[in-house]
Amino acid sequence: MTEPAGRPPAFRIADLIVAEGPEGAERILIAGLTVTVSAGEIVAVLADDTGSAAALIQVLAGRRRAQYGAIDAGGAGRSRRIRPSLPAGVSVVAAHERCPDGPAHVVVVDATGTRPAESGAKPAHAAARRGGAVLLVTTDAEVAASADRTVHLNRAPRPERRPKAAVRFTTQALREAAAGSLTAAGVDAERAALVARVLVDADVRGHFSHGVGLLPMYLDRLRQGGIDPTAEPEWSQEEGSVVRLDARGGFGQVAADLAAERCAERAARTGLAAVAVRGNNHVGMLAAYREHFVRHGVVGLVLNVSGPSVAAPGAGRPTLGNDAVCMVVPRAGGSPLVVDFATGTVASGKIRHAAHRGERVPANWLVDREGRPTTDPEELDRGGAVPVFGGYKGLGVAVITEVLAGILAGGTVSPLVHKQRAEPERAMDCSQLFLALSPDAFGNPPVEELLDVLSGAVAAGYPQGPPEVHLPEQQERLAETMAAEHGVPVPASVVEQLGWGAVRTAPATAGGTA
Repeated sequence: MTEPAGRPPAFRIADLIVAEGPEGAERILIAGLTVTVSAGEIVAVLADDTGSAAALIQVLAGRRRAQYGAIDAGGAGRSRRIRPSLPAGVSVVAAHERCPDGPAHVVVVDATGTRPAESGAKPAHAAARRGGAVLLVTTDAEVAASADRTVHLNRAPRPERRPKAAVRFTTQALREAAAGSLTAAGVDAERAALVARVLVDADVRGHFSHGVGLLPMYLDRLRQGGIDPTAEPEWSQEEGSVVRLDARGGFGQVAADLAAERCAERAARTGLAAVAVRGNNHVGMLAAYREHFVRHGVVGLVLNVSGPSVAAPGAGRPTLGNDAVCMVVPRAGGSPLVVDFATGTVASGKIRHAAHRGERVPANWLVDREGRPTTDPEELDRGGAVPVFGGYKGLGVAVITEVLAGILAGGTVSPLVHKQRAEPERAMDCSQLFLALSPDAFGNPPVEELLDVLSGAVAAGYPQGPPEVHLPEQQERLAETMAAEHGVPVPASVVEQLGWGAVRTAPATAGGTA
């Protein structure tokens, strides 16, 4: 139904976006609701689930903050960050996440309307007869049918692409398939195996943004000259506590692996070491180089700068790199502590992974060319940007990374780095800084004992007990267990692009082997 002619708009909800869950792993509850309600009109918002309906009710009642949107009295205003309460002239008359005898719904009228003691269709009509503008939030289609108009919550204006089921591989089969695609493109077998190992390690640990989904792009860059498969990294300075390595536009993984090994070995001997890498390409997941630091028993810190894809707080244009920081702390007889994160709210590859799967993304992962939050992953390659994490504090972390890994290590900054997708014919010319510190040089403090104290303190902060994932590395360990039991998932679109139809895959239920 169309909006009633001749009735003045009483209030409007514009571009309302609500999500829940930890930053970087949010679930969208309301994906951009816009609705105008006129005086004397009842508009029903019909939700498919009580969770989304309850979220809308809580926002309207001022008990929940939305990620984006506006509620305006008297018609349509420009969208802005939502206020914690309704504007003057609009009030929540009744708000129940779930009525005792029916589905979730709420009545909202202007402040001059009547205030029924219960919510539902009957008091809604009474309020409308007195000139109130009524919004009825419900999961019951029959209740919605009593309204003048119905707006479907989260109903896409066009059909969503239904993603094909992911194809699961054993870890070994996935390494062999990735290496095979590289050797078929003319890459030396040893280098192909190294690149494949780094990519598959990311998939196994659940970071699909840095996994074999990158292979089609790598192969395109090989064809167009952006990656030199025969380039030999060259040491331009080998003396002193800082050494420099020129990657010469080859595979980023080759130079990064060499730098991590040299850095860890030197720190084990001298106590402290730094390796600066310049002229490099994409290195993949920084945590993939952790074993060098573990083997030599040193703490590692790796920083990387990349091409611009991140927007500063409040900005819309991508002017900063989605830089990365990784720390590795060895623990005797156990898995190391690994802290690995991007300076954007999320790694750009996670957004492209969603696009591969035909999925939407949380609203705070991405802004479009005008700086507005969007759930469409395709906007990233239409000029959109990933917001920097943590506001101005996150921007500070990004600047620190730019100074250390960009200016000092590479004589560059991320705005000067070539984007690997936009310029496939050119080397990225990005840079990394590898640092390693030996605990022995610091008087051999009880690292593991103090890490236990630290993790225990974090866990103790949850009165009802900590969640399963409450420290870095725990999510990755869960992903590794899932990969071993059920195989490693690869989007069907990637499998098709790479022509892996005949590759040996993991069993349908369990048993993927490493």
